[in-house]
Amino acid sequence: MPTYAILGATGNTGGALLELLLKDSNNHVNAYVRSKAKLLKQRPNLEENKNVKIFEGSIADIPLIASTLGPQVDAAFCVLATNENIPGIRIAQDTATSIIAALCHLRNEDVHFKPPKLLFLSSASLNPTMLGELPAVAKPLITRAMSHVYADLRFAEENLRLHRSWLDVTFVQPGALTEDDQKGHELSLDKMSESFVSYLDLAAGMIEIAESRAYSWMGVSVNATSKDVKFEPKAPAQISKGLLWHFAPWLYFTSRYLRIVS
Repeated sequence: MPTYAILGATGNTGGALLELLLKDSNNHVNAYVRSKAKLLKQRPNLEENKNVKIFEGSIADIPLIASTLGPQVDAAFCVLATNENIPGIRIAQDTATSIIAALCHLRNEDVHFKPPKLLFLSSASLNPTMLGELPAVAKPLITRAMSHVYADLRFAEENLRLHRSWLDVTFVQPGALTEDDQKGHELSLDKMSESFVSYLDLAAGMIEIAESRAYSWMGVSVNATSKDVKFEPKAPAQISKGLLWHFAPWLYFTSRYLRIVS
């Protein structure tokens, strides 16, 4: 009976992973969240599900993350993420740092401890080969609209690669994502999807990678095989706001301040 960990179980990707993994009663899931109440509001049936253990707290709580990741976990899905281009964002960096510290803690406690396979959610835009698939006019638009997010992911990937001698990591690098049904996916090492990819298809691809035990230290894209995947209606607003915060990051902090004091 395999055991999986999900770091970020209340997000779109984490929720899709929970949905697919729990279709198989043999699977056990350790679900890390910052808010248990939020998770149970999304999925009330989890409270009585004996195949799910919920771990609530800060990503900086190393003993908590260690409990989530071991010692019986086969694979861990690291899917804490945001679609907003927030200046100075550190979600990916902080997640990678805590994972490394937690696994070091587990290894120090047991010299025979074997770390789980890590599937770290990243982006096709960090992969030069996949980014080359984009039309020339789209590249600067996308890379600027998500510049702060990509910088955070880049630092996280570099940090994880420093531990290549003892960790097994796959960087899952999809293109644009959307909320839609599961319609079919394929894995690729050199191409990103021409259309949006549903979170459920992304989750299915990540589970396929985890079960294969392959793709160690590779960047893998999960692509849609269907041509009728929904366009993400929030995308234009996210791109516009992302560009604004790229060229004028002070506007983000100003808007946040005004929202707090108003």
